[in-house]
Amino acid sequence: MTGQMTRVVVEGQGTFVRVRRPAFWLYVGLVGFGLIHIGETLTGAVRQLSTALWIAILLNGILAAVFIWILGRMDLFEREPAAVRAAAFIWGGLVATSVAIIANNNLLSLLTKLYGVPFATTWGPAIAGPLNEEWVKTLGVVALVLIVREHFHRSLDGLIYGAFCGLGFQVVENLTYAVNFAVSNPNSDLAGSLSITITRILVAGPWSHPIYSGVAGLGVAFAVTSKRTPLIRYGVAAALFVAAWGMHLLWNSPLPDWLPDALGVFAAYGKGVLILVFFLALYRHALHRDWRWFADIMDGQPETVITKEEMSSMRNLRTRKRARNQAEFIYGTPGKKLVSRMQKAQTDLADALARAKRARQNPETALDIVVASMNVRGIREEMEAARLPGVRQNMPSD
Repeated sequence: MTGQMTRVVVEGQGTFVRVRRPAFWLYVGLVGFGLIHIGETLTGAVRQLSTALWIAILLNGILAAVFIWILGRMDLFEREPAAVRAAAFIWGGLVATSVAIIANNNLLSLLTKLYGVPFATTWGPAIAGPLNEEWVKTLGVVALVLIVREHFHRSLDGLIYGAFCGLGFQVVENLTYAVNFAVSNPNSDLAGSLSITITRILVAGPWSHPIYSGVAGLGVAFAVTSKRTPLIRYGVAAALFVAAWGMHLLWNSPLPDWLPDALGVFAAYGKGVLILVFFLALYRHALHRDWRWFADIMDGQPETVITKEEMSSMRNLRTRKRARNQAEFIYGTPGKKLVSRMQKAQTDLADALARAKRARQNPETALDIVVASMNVRGIREEMEAARLPGVRQNMPSD
């Protein structure tokens, strides 16, 4: 049998529009409010600070592209629908940012009246930022649950959607800072905009809002997907929200007055590293749970679909890359590409099996499963046809 096959594509599952769900129209209304509020801020800047603003947009666009690439590689067993990821980004950029600007301005004004300018200047960001921003970004993930609950299968889904909410917030917040510093700089609009943009990207960028909101989103998804008792599910969600709030508080808190200025940068990066390590620990735990889900859903599949070695290699990015690198010695030049395609086809099959299980469909007749299985077996035939003579073995049998 030849290694050629016809690939059949199942219709995407990524539609976000749900006109019969009230939460969708609430989302649309809040996005409209945010669009008007942020639009008023940036429209005038486009006319008055065109060069400074467009450079800030370019730099933050690069930041967003880097995060989108990273987030796209973090969920190894499912790629979240682009429309839902975009909806999360829009919520963070328009709704959360607009509400936070209004709330922060009022709270900072109150702190100034109650405790004076020095206190509000020093501690205002540490108080206002976590209090006013984390809950409204987390509400973006809750809104997605209410609109497209069917796209929340495991905890890691919430981490990804939460991170996109945070990313949208970070990008638009950076732009508002760029506008404000461009206007206030007495020497040059461009210098003011560039200085704050570069600082926020290089110093805060790696451990800012996508990290905080990702942790809170992980908790939301755990609450709606876990089969634990309500006390555990909502307790974990609350704890992770508090953790997100705490990370934001840690980052925004001022450094001690006694700390030498020369050590200030190291201390700031030290706080960032602590935040990032905590986030990565949570991510690693969520990823392990995802791999256990994959192993359970693929349990019982014949070796023509997935071998024991392939199952083990699907655990994380490192093991997958190692399998692709080794494939060149087994299948020659096309080995890496063949194994990469096989890994993608096997995750597609796992998703199809999970959808059929949730819908209580017969896996023997469900179209998604039939098509995904055909794709896996077709790639298997290509791999066996490409196997180098010195390592040729019989194909695994059903």
